Amino acid sequence: MAGQYSHKHFFRQVPQNQLASYFAAKGIDLGVDFTELNRKQVDSLFVAFTGLPEEKQTAVEAEFQDIHAMACAGGIAALIDEAYFYKDDTFVERVSEFEGFHAKVMWAFLEKHTYWLGATMFLHADNVSSSYWKRRNDLPHVPPNVDESAIKDLANTISAFFHKNEGRGRNCQVEVYRRHNKEYFFAYPEDFGLSAVEWESDTLKSRARHPAFEIIFVYCESEGALDIYAPKNTKAVPELQKIFASTILNLETLNNGKINKLVYDLDPLSDAEFTFKIEPESGIEQIIVTQLRLTLKHGSKRRISLEADTKNNPQAIYDLLKELNPPAYFVTQTRVKVIFEPTVGRRAKTRTFNITYPNSCALGHDGDD
Repeated sequence: MAGQYSHKHFFRQVPQNQLASYFAAKGIDLGVDFTELNRKQVDSLFVAFTGLPEEKQTAVEAEFQDIHAMACAGGIAALIDEAYFYKDDTFVERVSEFEGFHAKVMWAFLEKHTYWLGATMFLHADNVSSSYWKRRNDLPHVPPNVDESAIKDLANTISAFFHKNEGRGRNCQVEVYRRHNKEYFFAYPEDFGLSAVEWESDTLKSRARHPAFEIIFVYCESEGALDIYAPKNTKAVPELQKIFASTILNLETLNNGKINKLVYDLDPLSDAEFTFKIEPESGIEQIIVTQLRLTLKHGSKRRISLEADTKNNPQAIYDLLKELNPPAYFVTQTRVKVIFEPTVGRRAKTRTFNITYPNSCALGHDGDD
């Protein structure tokens, strides 16, 4: 994601003509001649902007921070994915005409605003730490029901669950976006009331409010997989899986009501002859195991972690495993290095990530991941 936001940095990154278009669209006259503005000298623009009435400045600041947050490779990828949904075949060519992430994103904000909300949500989901996602991949391959009535039913059932069990969630709204072969459901139940200290003009006041907390469901019909992001609500995940299955997949039960937590069987990775199945169209050239964590079968909480330099020997971890000859064990964690096929004029990319038993994988949902 983009770094820390500041007004001057933002003004230096966005082309002057785009800034002029933005303020003109908002009906804001800063009294600044953008044609004479030097991108490296933005003091006059900064002074004019910070001199705006408080309400106008606050509204513009919020949008500028959203644009700044999207100004990264992941933000562009999310916008491209949303353009794909709208069957916009010209988007990639048009956005590539602009140099720099801020220019690309500001153009999309001004000219393709229909894509904005979905893309920002995709980027948010992509940046969620892998440890927060809880997955099950044993669902039947049935299409999700995304009719308005089903979405409302999902929202109402989530609301009823949290209100009955925790006294919050009186209201809930669910928004749905499709991204290639996955369906994203963003749920926003009402949280407990909070009292926050805020500035209102030049007066500091305490204001009570009811914020929303967030739950994200990512469903893939072809994989029969459901990922749930429910920070600070992990105990509710089994019930949220059932709620999703009943309202969106029209399933009465899930494995007789039992949640199967096993996703990754890592024991095959202890075999030096094990090979990963690589689809030809994946763009992956090679996959190498660089670390193994062994949990001994006998005795409690005894582990052995193996790490080897695989730069010149992809089988180094297995040579080490054979040399040590440890007692009976389970493989409970591995680190995998994926090498992508090189493209013309560019070096091969790599991606290294951990997989941990039973169901943790440090990968996102799109792109190279």
